[in-house]
Amino acid sequence: MNKKTTAPIDAPDDFDWDLDNGTENSESQQPDDDPEREEVGRNRDPNGLLVTLQPSNANGEDCVELYAHGETRSFETNEMVKRTVLLARVTRRELTMYPLVAASHRHEFLDPKYDELTSITVVAEDRKLWALPESVEDFDGMLKRLPTGFGRHAKYGLGLKWEYRLIPEAVLELVGVTQLVIEPGDGASVELPVFRLGVDRFTSIRQAIDTITGRASGRSLRDRRLAAYNATLHAALPNQFARRFPNVKPGEIYDLVQLRGRNPSRNAKDGLAAAQVVRDDAEKIAAERPSELLRLKAVIEQVTLKELIGKFEDMLSKNLPEPKWQAFFKANPFILGLAFPFPVILFQDQANVGGTTIRGNGESIVDFLMAQRFTGNLALIEIKRPSAGLVDAKPYRGDLHAPHKDLTASMAQVLDQRAQLLHYFASKMSQDKSMEGMHVSSVNCIVIVGTVPTELAQTRSLDLFRHSSKDVAVITFDELLEKLKQLHRLMSAGEETLPETDASAESDDPTVELGDAEDPNDDLF
Repeated sequence: MNKKTTAPIDAPDDFDWDLDNGTENSESQQPDDDPEREEVGRNRDPNGLLVTLQPSNANGEDCVELYAHGETRSFETNEMVKRTVLLARVTRRELTMYPLVAASHRHEFLDPKYDELTSITVVAEDRKLWALPESVEDFDGMLKRLPTGFGRHAKYGLGLKWEYRLIPEAVLELVGVTQLVIEPGDGASVELPVFRLGVDRFTSIRQAIDTITGRASGRSLRDRRLAAYNATLHAALPNQFARRFPNVKPGEIYDLVQLRGRNPSRNAKDGLAAAQVVRDDAEKIAAERPSELLRLKAVIEQVTLKELIGKFEDMLSKNLPEPKWQAFFKANPFILGLAFPFPVILFQDQANVGGTTIRGNGESIVDFLMAQRFTGNLALIEIKRPSAGLVDAKPYRGDLHAPHKDLTASMAQVLDQRAQLLHYFASKMSQDKSMEGMHVSSVNCIVIVGTVPTELAQTRSLDLFRHSSKDVAVITFDELLEKLKQLHRLMSAGEETLPETDASAESDDPTVELGDAEDPNDDLF
């Protein structure tokens, strides 16, 4: 809570400070034989405030006021000063408390208990008006008729019990509030400097705090028992006494999610734990709420794709060498599938197509050896740098630009790799059983190289050249990135229209493959 800035209400200095010894030092002092004075002196609680009551008049209405008395140290003189501070005022319709710090050993003694919130008023119901108390004991009797949660003795400074201090703390987050009024009803409203709270809502808040406190106390006891057991019996005889774990009640995870807020603070372990819960219960969720599982799958795919696009863009902004791009595409092989008009799988990266083995020992190495998913027809992909040239900067004739040597060399390279593969394919088939079902009847060749030129004449020249090649397809890095973005846009557009489905519903779309988890490349096109 904030540093105190509001001073308590000091009463006129007419209180007799010598109740215990009977010294006469004030004209307003009561007679020595006053029985009320003697009663106050005998019953004073050393751990509580010295409190007196006197009739008064506020705004023309009869009332009773209670005052707290004590000694505090002056900030100006650093000496102890006797003070009399207004603690409460009671009228027929309102009981207004000015909660004070009652512990005399604290430097905030007799200061407002809730900082800027200097008063709490309880409004009586229309048919249950307050009776003006005639003594401090009568006033304490009134406190017992207040809603549960209030202090029951004036000598302890009034206000709410310790566990409900969270209510004024919450109210004080609104700057300018100095009064809390608890009135009949269930409302909550603000008219600065007053915050109004219905007594029914106050009761609900108190009960919620009690429930949370009780739940936390019970869990704390269980956790302490588990800690003691695991650190003793389990530690000494682990084979005989298995480790114990806390039980998670049904609905507990749901409650945590409901309380998460819009900007939750969770670490990576929380996310991994949540993912583990979904994995463990995936079959149950699929049977009971298949649409929710589909939504989760869609969200995960969208988030993953968005992150992938961001990484692709970041890499594209840097002048990275070929091995970096090869590692990127190897980790995300479905991107390579976007270069084909049919479904493919990644069969082998850094494949040796000209030596005696397909695992990379040889001279002719292709970056990626792909295979048509349904037919087994092989395809070659060669990766070059995004900075590689596509057409010459200087026109060859008119506005026609000749192909750059980087482009023609990469096309020649992949054509040579195809020739090597065709020549040695039979021997490789006999050496590697994993190639069973593969064939080279029509090997597709793809080169991923450069970025689309910005000038129209150069773009036109590039298209003229690459589309004239029937054996090698040329795709630029930015074109591949745009395909990813288009896919993300399509997935995002379809999120809100995802239909509710029953557990028995089946897809009518023949292109949708479900349950193909055995295939390591089931995410490729």
